[in-house]
Parts: sequence; structure tokens; C-alpha cells
Amino acid sequence: MSAKETIGDYYADTAYTPAKRQQWEAANPERDTIIGSRLSWNRRTQDNGMEEDYDFSHIQISEKEEKRCIDSGVKNGDIYRLLKMCYDNQAIMPPNYTALAKYMHVGMALSMGFFFLFSIGFCLIVLIGFYHWLIGGNDFEYFLSLLLESAKFSFPIITAALIFWKGGGYLKKKRPEVFLGMRKGPLWQANRQTGLFTIYDPRNAWETRLEAPFWEFDAFLQSSPDTQGSANYSLILYHPFQRIRQKLDAQFPPTKMPGELVAAWQFLQRYMDVSQPLPDVPGLEIHRHKDPTTAAADQQQGRDPRYWRDMDEASVKKIQEEKYRKNIRLR
Repeated sequence: MSAKETIGDYYADTAYTPAKRQQWEAANPERDTIIGSRLSWNRRTQDNGMEEDYDFSHIQISEKEEKRCIDSGVKNGDIYRLLKMCYDNQAIMPPNYTALAKYMHVGMALSMGFFFLFSIGFCLIVLIGFYHWLIGGNDFEYFLSLLLESAKFSFPIITAALIFWKGGGYLKKKRPEVFLGMRKGPLWQANRQTGLFTIYDPRNAWETRLEAPFWEFDAFLQSSPDTQGSANYSLILYHPFQRIRQKLDAQFPPTKMPGELVAAWQFLQRYMDVSQPLPDVPGLEIHRHKDPTTAAADQQQGRDPRYWRDMDEASVKKIQEEKYRKNIRLR
């Protein structure tokens, strides 16, 4: 069997290619819209992603999820129901966390912020007091009193913040079932193999609210003010004829940098485009050989199958930072 026949047998007739979107746009020039900035579709999809997509931790996470799939013995689509999430060569279905899990994530972020804020504040107070003592403005007893009072106030907060921040990170890594609670059903699924984008009913687990070809959706950036009044952007897919929208926050978190979500939109288009290989990101590397288009492209280009996994964390971090600097300039 030729590579072309293998690819044809693997993907459904509804699998996405940019040509299908172009034909659909030509046939539907006038369609409903929503408030926000409509993003364009690429005629040739771009190998790009958000800063988060290039995180070093995704290598370990993907390997752990792959092991769970193998150990479960469940195959095909049933594995999605078992794990309640998916991020591989077939589909992206982000976890649908409970409110408690979301609060835990926010708590970890706040704890990290408090840790650095009070640590820096304590150091500044000590340095200022030490400077005044050196130039003779205050005696040593005053400096010592300032040091003890600052420590008495700051250290309990610093210690509690550090415990919650690092303890939460440890639980997330070692016991995700304790730290991360997921609802019974998912929010949405983007299936590369079928080319379908599915929106689930949030009130009825696994009940489909809308399932349609990926190319029938329009992508929008919508902004809303945060607690400080600054604009926070979200990526949304909207079906103009069914008039149903879906926020993609669970996979592509809201951000103040709209360019990051333009990169997320490029990532999703590339992921769904079966005429091109999967996005070359750390979390998808262990699945590249399972996708016919990707496997053929990697073989032709001589790509190292362990390109990301054999890279040290500092090197991955450097690539991640370079991607972010490029992304924030996207419009």
C-alpha cells in the first residue's frame, strides 16, 4: 500500500484542508458575526503555537498520559471517555476542570505572587535599614529591631505562600487526581482524523450540542476587562449559521497579549490540516509517528524523532522565549 493510500484510508472525507475553507467562504460570503476581531484563515497553515505549547513540562505530561492509555487497555474513542481529555495525533479535548480545581490554580498563582512580593519587600526593608545603620543615621539596635519586626510580619506569609505554591505543584505532578478535579463531560473536541469540531452540552455530560466540519467555524478574539480594567483576550470559535459559540480558554488560556492567541489560532489550524504535519511542539512529539502525513514528512525531512525529548530544559526554554517574542508582534 502506498503512503498516499495509507493517508487516504486513515483520514475521513470530512478531514480539514485549507482548500475546503476557501471553497466554503466563496459559497458563503455573507454570514452572521459576533462582537470581536475576526481572525483570518491561512491558505498555508503555519507551524506555530502559544508560549505555553512549547513548555518543557509537556514532554513528561504527554508521556504520562500515553502510559495511562496503554495501561488502561482501552482503544479508539473510548479512551477519551476514560481520561476525560485528549491531546494526541487524533484529537484535542482539553480537561474540563471543576470550580474547585480552578480555584486551586488561581490560589497557586496568587501564592507565587505573594511569595515574590513579600520576599522582595522584606529584602528592600532590610537593605534600607542596613544602609541607614552604615551611614550612622540609626544605631544597631534600631536596625536589629527593624529586622525582627519585618521578619515577624513577612516570614509567616512567605512560608505559607511557598508551601501552597510548591506543595500544589508537587501534587499536580505526582498526584494529579488529587489536585485536579474534572467534570464528567468535556467542553469541546477538535478531531484531526475526522475534521470535525464538537461542542458538548455543559449541562449534560458527553451530549453533543453541535458537531460540524472545522472549516465552517469563524475564529474571533474577544476582550473583556480584568479586575484592574485591562483588556484580557479570549479565542472563540463561532458557527455563523447555527449561531453557537465556544470559548477555547481550556486549551488556550486568556491573555493580555492578543498575538499569543493569534499564534494559538495558527496552531489549531495547523493541527487540523491533514495536508501538513502536526505542529512541532514538545507535547505532540511522541504521537508524530502515528499520524500518516506527519510520519511521511518527518521521514522525508530526516527529523530526529527525539528532537524535543533529548533537549535539555534550558534549550527548550530559550526556544519558548523566542516564540513568545515573535508571537506578541502578531496581529
